Amino acid sequence: MPATRTIAVLGDLHANLSALQAVLAVLELEQVSELYCVGDVVGYGPRPNEVVERIREAGVRCVAGNHDWALLGRIDARTFNPYAQAALEWTGKELTAENRDFLAELPLRIDDPEFCVFHGSLPEPEAFNYLQSFPAARASLAEFAAPVGFCGHTHVPMNFIQHPRATELEWHFQTDWCLEDQDRAVVNVGSVGQPRDENPQAPVCLYELPARRFRLLRTPYNIAEEQKRIRRAGLPQILGDRLVHGI
Repeated sequence: MPATRTIAVLGDLHANLSALQAVLAVLELEQVSELYCVGDVVGYGPRPNEVVERIREAGVRCVAGNHDWALLGRIDARTFNPYAQAALEWTGKELTAENRDFLAELPLRIDDPEFCVFHGSLPEPEAFNYLQSFPAARASLAEFAAPVGFCGHTHVPMNFIQHPRATELEWHFQTDWCLEDQDRAVVNVGSVGQPRDENPQAPVCLYELPARRFRLLRTPYNIAEEQKRIRRAGLPQILGDRLVHGI
């Protein structure tokens, strides 16, 4: 029997330490071989340094997200909404040089024979386009050789499946399913720090090999603590209010 390999993929963290800690606690109960993150480590939330340091400590392999790049000045933050701009301006003053250097070294994609990790969509990961349509999913699938691509950016978990003889992709929101032989998929893992699928619980996706099974786990976390810290930091109140509703 082939050795079991379980991959955990975390969505956009957005400097939400309480959510990250809760997800990592859930993963302690699973036989996880490796941890990955689809980017947006910072932005919105009140604890950017703590989140960067925690994922480094946990050995999470991460790609860069658009908020990470905006913080570094690699894309124009003026294209972001006012709340995101305010959070990035605050984060830029708070983040240590060492943690900024960590973000600066993040790649735009990670390729493994079994999967690919990127933030938004392919073939231009640096454009941070959203993957939420069949054309965008097909374009991304054409850009990696592995059976599965993991992404985030929309903060909404969803799955696009490519069957070898089908003319169109399959699309679903299932939380426990298997990829059949010869099928390929793009899996959006949602957002740990800012869920927007009307479920405030923090998600994490597990990918089990060789079974090719996907499980999206959800966990509650201390939202009130993050709201309190958002207020103390002087960040826009809406960034805390929305956490309760997952929107």
